[in-house]
Amino acid sequence: MFCDNFELFAQVFGRLAKAKIMKAFVLILLFLFCSMSCAAQENCDLSNVPTLLGLRLGMLPEQARSVFGKDLKVKVKKKGQRTFFQNFIKKPAPNSLSGVRAIYLRFFDGRLYQIEIFYENRSQWQTLENFTDAFSAKTNLTAWKIENGKAKIICGEFSIVADRVLNPRIELTNETIRAQVEEIRDRENKKK
Repeated sequence: MFCDNFELFAQVFGRLAKAKIMKAFVLILLFLFCSMSCAAQENCDLSNVPTLLGLRLGMLPEQARSVFGKDLKVKVKKKGQRTFFQNFIKKPAPNSLSGVRAIYLRFFDGRLYQIEIFYENRSQWQTLENFTDAFSAKTNLTAWKIENGKAKIICGEFSIVADRVLNPRIELTNETIRAQVEEIRDRENKKK
């Protein structure tokens, strides 16, 4: 955000600084601040992607199964959406999924590209800000942009979305793969 508006800030502070030395000093400070902010944001790529419940993007179905062992039988369809879904509304979640209401795992070309988890309400997550702060404390990803009841971080090739529409929910997505999946869906829908 700050880096996008660097020129505007430079113009404003340039006008305010009357002496040439002061102007140069202010511009150098702005440049250094912007460089540090941008460098911190650029440190986002798939090697820095957080895990959710021990799951990470790019896993094979067998690897996802091994995360939960006997607690959750991850079965991925061979054709179609290749989505795994399990909810714990009528029965309690196993210990390895304590606090989870539902879980979606979406695969493409045999790899996990999206993890979506609905959590049970917790007293410490009464607001979206509380929920994103708790997630940030675990992952060091703090650049949430909150609009219209949704929080989002776009970090290189992946995104994280959080909301509290039904229950606290977090969605971790490889955006490159999502774009491929949507392109394939669009082509299939046009054929129909």
